[in-house]
Amino acid sequence: LESCRCLLKNRGPNYDSTVWYDTRVLFHGSVLWHQGVSLCQQPVENDQTVLIFNGDIFQARDNLKESDTLWLLHRIEACSDEHDLFRLFAGLRGPFSVIFLRKLENRIYFARDAIGRNSLLLGCTDSGNVFITSVSGHSSSSVVYELPPSGLYFIDLERVNQSKCITLLPWVADYAETDQPNGNAFTIQVKVQHEFQQQKSAVQPNFNLHQLLTKNIISNESPFETLLNISDINEICNELLSTLRESVQERIINTTPFCKKCIDSQTPCAHPKVGILFSGGIDCTILALLADEFVPANIPIELMNVAFEKVNRTNVQHSQIDWNVPDRVTGLSTLDELRNLKPNREWNFVEVNVSRCELNEHRKTISNLVFPLRNVLDESLGAALWCASKGVGVRNGEPYISTSRILLLGSGADELFGGYTRHKAAFERSLHREKCSTVQEEDAFQKAFEALEEELNLDWRRLPSRNLARDDRVISDNGVTPRTPYLQEDFITLVRSLKASQRCYHPLGPGVGDKLILRICAYKLGLTQACMLRKRALQFGSRIADRKQNATDRSAYLQD
Repeated sequence: LESCRCLLKNRGPNYDSTVWYDTRVLFHGSVLWHQGVSLCQQPVENDQTVLIFNGDIFQARDNLKESDTLWLLHRIEACSDEHDLFRLFAGLRGPFSVIFLRKLENRIYFARDAIGRNSLLLGCTDSGNVFITSVSGHSSSSVVYELPPSGLYFIDLERVNQSKCITLLPWVADYAETDQPNGNAFTIQVKVQHEFQQQKSAVQPNFNLHQLLTKNIISNESPFETLLNISDINEICNELLSTLRESVQERIINTTPFCKKCIDSQTPCAHPKVGILFSGGIDCTILALLADEFVPANIPIELMNVAFEKVNRTNVQHSQIDWNVPDRVTGLSTLDELRNLKPNREWNFVEVNVSRCELNEHRKTISNLVFPLRNVLDESLGAALWCASKGVGVRNGEPYISTSRILLLGSGADELFGGYTRHKAAFERSLHREKCSTVQEEDAFQKAFEALEEELNLDWRRLPSRNLARDDRVISDNGVTPRTPYLQEDFITLVRSLKASQRCYHPLGPGVGDKLILRICAYKLGLTQACMLRKRALQFGSRIADRKQNATDRSAYLQD
């Protein structure tokens, strides 16, 4: 309990408190205040409910002075039964994890949003106690799982002897038993099948990149400009940018007017409040350019760029280390493009330089945050995100500490738009196999695009378990809220309405074909240089990881 409490305090530095219910249930809440004109203390308790809420609700609501936590409380208490509760949470917009007790029912409900953007862990101690928490750290006396974002769960406190029996109201009708945590510490019973509520319907674009290419319509010298002249493509780019702009806006304006330094005194200030994890690639650069529209002109935007000392470099002074890792080079290059496009904006380019000695000092902290994940990839990405969100670095050659309380991430863009090497490999593997058979070339391409579609769908399904909960735990430890504009509900619906061949076209090669439609959007915004940059993974671009490592191997540093 004490180790959890310390980790939770870092996530919620503005307030923390504890509430007991019926001597059997302990609620502990730590608050990072963003929405509402005053801080909402948690846990929230009245004669009906005990509530702990972590997240952001971007629902339109009448009283913007009220926090989203209290807004949610009122709607929970207006629900007559579990089916009303299900409909409430299935329709929420924004990332969340939630735990609440309905006193009259004597039930504890808990959930993560269906996309899985916020962490929630489910654990059981050796003595049989069940705990649900945002972050737990290592423990030799308990079993811990990441809770699958499969629906609304509840535990009936009346069934004392079956406390490890959990009932699930699934978001979707095709919930599979394999979606629940591995192992036998818990039994999850699926009570009722529901359909998750869909967001607004998306446009149905009508263009075929393969046909355009075979007709030699696309110019090799200026493919983006040529494609933008096609009305259907220009229209879908307008729709994508409009929806993404709305997502960026709601993630910037829904916060207090105070930075980290001024939050305690509640003094409105001109210090930076919004940062962007910035490698210089198209995902983060598009976010930076759109953020400029909504951050007040007199307040800088922080661009957090992380670099690690090269592995096996010894006997070198900190000041002599070459910090020009690939992401630093592209970050500085794209910074020049941003400054040319938005010369009146102050961009605080923060160079977060991490030596191996410094990294080793923080490995235990990072290990506790990444847990229960334990492989090399989790270690590498966890370390990069933790150091970047901490924001201790150099700006214009001078020491600098970030004041932002929000960090925008490009998470989800690669999964949605086919940015990974494995997407290209799935396409090319199928294309080669089909061409070696007797099918015609047109049919071979059709089969290859179907294989690409399957790979994109697979990546989308495993995004919550591979990335999002871990990133939330790691970044939030620094009193910073990660916000992911590409994972807004309307934007997801729009992108996933596109065929795989309309999102990316790998025959055009890296730096063009991968995430093609997003690159066209970047070009349309004026990012004529950044739109051509090749995809590079954060762990390699920051030099935290070695390409010779097997990403799925168990990390020596993340062991119990």
